[in-house]
This record gives sequence, structure tokens and C-alpha cells, in this order.
Amino acid sequence: MPDEPFDRAEFVTYFRDEAEELLHRIDADALRLESSAATGNTDPEIVNALFRALHTIKGNAAMLGFSEIASLAHGLESLCDMLRWGRAEVSPERIELLFAGRDLLATLVAATPSDTEPPPELAPFLERLNGATHTATSEQDAETFEADVARMLSEPAKRDVLPAMPSGVRRPTIRVDIDRLDHLLNLVGELVVNRTRVSDIAAGLAQKDDSAGKALLESIALLARTSGEIQEALMKVRMVPIGRVFERFPRMVRDVAKARGKEVHLEMSGAQTELDKTIVDDIGEPLMHLLRNCVDHGIETPHARQAAGKPRAGTIRLNAYHAGNQIVIEMSDDGGGVDPDRVFARAVELGIVEHDERLSEQERLELIFKPGFSTAESVSDVSGRGVGMDVVQKTVTRLKGLLSVSSERGRGTTFEIKLPLTLAIIAALLVHVGEDLYAIPLDSVVESQRVEAEDIRTIQGKEVVTLRDTIVPLIRVAEFFELNVARDPEKAMVVNVDAQGRQIGLVVDAFAGEQEIVIKPLSDLVGRIPGISGATILGSGAIALILDVHALVADSYASGRVARVDLAATEA
Repeated sequence: MPDEPFDRAEFVTYFRDEAEELLHRIDADALRLESSAATGNTDPEIVNALFRALHTIKGNAAMLGFSEIASLAHGLESLCDMLRWGRAEVSPERIELLFAGRDLLATLVAATPSDTEPPPELAPFLERLNGATHTATSEQDAETFEADVARMLSEPAKRDVLPAMPSGVRRPTIRVDIDRLDHLLNLVGELVVNRTRVSDIAAGLAQKDDSAGKALLESIALLARTSGEIQEALMKVRMVPIGRVFERFPRMVRDVAKARGKEVHLEMSGAQTELDKTIVDDIGEPLMHLLRNCVDHGIETPHARQAAGKPRAGTIRLNAYHAGNQIVIEMSDDGGGVDPDRVFARAVELGIVEHDERLSEQERLELIFKPGFSTAESVSDVSGRGVGMDVVQKTVTRLKGLLSVSSERGRGTTFEIKLPLTLAIIAALLVHVGEDLYAIPLDSVVESQRVEAEDIRTIQGKEVVTLRDTIVPLIRVAEFFELNVARDPEKAMVVNVDAQGRQIGLVVDAFAGEQEIVIKPLSDLVGRIPGISGATILGSGAIALILDVHALVADSYASGRVARVDLAATEA
């Protein structure tokens, strides 16, 4: 194309961003149209909204020279024009045509600004679309469209590339590359580290009755407040509503349910709950896997539900909310539930566990997260390949989150995901183990206390302690990491942590206080260390390793390092 008086690459980025938002909106509106048409009471405003969204995509694509996108959007726009003026009935066939066109539009938008050939299914679909709208589309309409495209292409500098938004009060916004925010967040992290360092120096001077040290300490307090506000403001800038992920799901649930001959209602709440954009970008696929699992395995067929005295249509509820410094995502269905014994038998059949392995009911249930596990007898486009649920757990673990499952036969299954609001800066409890310093994320800590040596007992040859009338198995951190540290014969400093509903006591040598820390990933040269999720540099310049509590506990249970208190109680 000839030289243009604007940055084309920048406008293409804007076009893709807006087109993706509009495509999500088209998905949601088409689902609403299908639902209202099924009741015989079609809302004309829904069709108008579809028309406007397609018109916007068509105009923007035409002005940037994306003729395939413009032509397809024009055809779909014509279909909506027929529907809104009553020249055609809102039928299931035409709604399916809208969905198929929307998916093809998404494929074309994702490929921009590539010069590759359009997908082979585009030409046949355009013919099918033209056939559906032929009765209401005249040659004059087509000529008008071609003239509009030619005019917009010839006058790129005289028009805005993106059409003006509807009139009304708008708050000014600016698009910022996420890499710039990541860099800014790293700088704030370094500021937090140095603030702590200066604060420690000032506290040392103040203890010596140094007036300058006391004045410095007061100034540091003001600096701490300001830097804390900067940190909080930056975190809010990175926060986005999880609804950006949720809006993909109604269409997917509808398609899978239809393919499986099931009737499923999806109820969503908490879409405005915010969390870090990095987490939002990564959590979509795991939630998609869980939803597909609920539809394919959880919800029964209409006939089976009626036989069980349930409504024909199953219900899946998806909810998100804040709980402290975490976000909780709950997904539940009212299907048939999961049978732990059947899961265990299938796992034995697949060679995942031995037939004589002693597992609690909850552990049998959690076998669904093992790689290669599947209850499907045959491979389909949805399930049966033994992948999906283990990928969900791996992704949630990588995001420093927790995934749990509970189920009741005949009543349904609930999945719960707990995620940190951010992966950059966290509050941690610092502890000493020998000469080494470790950080334990405060989100996992229940309490910490000193325990006398005589209060430590053994079950199955493994150490336990009773805390608040609860038997808590102990893990000695020094022995887990094979550190050459002698045991204290008189006492044990215990950090009671919660790991997926289990309370475990981590035995350390001393507590070193609480502190905000900046998480730094381990170098590729170091590689993965079981039980360690990263490292941090403290204000004193010392390096502390960050404990991965959940991996540490899971590894200890798998290797038999801790007492199986749950099994001992069951056998008793």
C-alpha cells in the first residue's frame, strides 16, 4: 500500500483489540437471540446490537484494507438487517449461520495483518450466506457497499480509523503495553527492597539515641506510606475484571452441550471481580477444561435426569469473589457427581496407582488430576485422551494457586480454585533453618508457635503434634532439603500451614518476622527445586528462598515422610 499519514501497525493493533471485544459481544448477543427466539419473543434490540457490532467491524476492516473481513462482516450485517426489519424469521438455521460466521470472522481477525491466503472455508461460506440473504439483498445494495469500501480506502486520512463511540460522558483512557507495566512493577519492587534496607539502617541509628537516626526514621515512615500507595496504585492498574475470561464460556457450553445432546444452563456471577492481568491471561484455558468436563462428564442426559427426578436441563454455576489477598473461583454442577471408588478402580486399570495402595476418599477423588487419567471409554473431540484435568492443576500450581474438588453422588461436583491477586509482591513470614533464611507466603500460614520437645509424639513412626485439639503432622524443613542441621533437643518452632485443606506443621529453627517480598524466579541454570518456588532479596541484601508450601506438602505425602493422620483416624 502507498505511504500512509499514520502508523498502520498501531491502528491494526487497535483494530484487532476492538474487533475481539466486538466478537465476544456478538457471541453473547447471538446466545441471547437464540434464547429469546426459543420462547417466541424475540427482542429487536438484540438484533440491532448485532447489526451495530458487525457494521463497526466492517467499516474498520474496510478502511484498513482487510477486504475479506469487510465482505464477511457485510454479509452477516445483511442477514441481521433482514432479521431486524422482519424480512426473515429468526430461525435456528439462521442463528447457526450467525455463529459460524462469527467464528470465521474471529479466524480472519486473528490472522491480521498476515498476507496469507484466506481460509478455504471462506468462499463456500460467503456463497451460503449470500444465498440466505439473496431474497432481501439487491444488486444496488452490493454496488453501494463496493462504492463505500472504495471511498473509505481512498480517503484514509480524512476519517478516524475507529468510529466514534456513542455520545455520552466518557472517561479518557490510554492503552499501555503490558511490558511497560511489568518493568514499572519491577522498579517498584526494587523500591520496596531498598525502602526496607534504609528503614533497617534508620532503626539501628535510632536505637543508639541518634537524633539524626530518629529524624530519618520519621522520614522513612512517610516514604513507606508514599511508596506503598504507588505500589497499590500500580497493582490496580494491572487489575482487570475476570469477566473478560467468563464471556468466552456461554458459547462453548452451548456448543458442547448441543454436541452431546444435553441441555445445560450456565449461571455466572462475580464477573467484575478483578485480579492481575497476567493471571487472567493464563486462567482461561484451565477454566475451559473444567467447564467442558462438567458438561461432558458431570451433567446427565435429559432422559437420565428426568429418571432421577431432576429437571431436564442441568445447571453449571460459575462464581468469582475476593477472599483476603486471594480470588476464589467456584464452579459447580448439579449432575451425577463423582464416585471415588470408580475413580480408584479406573486409576488401577490405567496403571496410575497400585490396587493395594491406601488412599483416603478425598485422595481417590483427586486421582482425576493425575496425568493420563480419563473415565471416557472412547476418544472424542471433548474428552477421552487423558489430558485436561492434569493440565488444569499444573497451570493453577504454576500460578501459585490451589485447586480442590468435592463431590456428592447424585448431587453434583464442585471445583474451587484459589489464586493470588498478583504474582509480583507478597507478604511472607521469614524463618531460619540452620544458617539459611526462608520465606513462607503468609496466605498459607495459619499460625506459628513454639512447641516443647516432649509435646511431639509419633504416629506410624512419623512425628505429629496436637495444636488446638487437632493432630498436625510435622515436616522438618531441614530434613526435607537434606540440610546438615542438628535438632534442638528442647523445643521446635512450628509454622502451621494450610495446604488444600490439610494442616501441616513446618519445623524451623527460628522466626525472623514478617515482610513484603518481591518474588524473583529461579535461574534456568539452577532449574526446578522441589519445595522452592523462587527467591527474594531482602533489604539487608540477604537472599531468602521462597517455600512452595503446597509442593512441599504434596512431595512429603507422596514420599511417606509425614504421618497419614486421616487414614489413622479412619482405621481407628
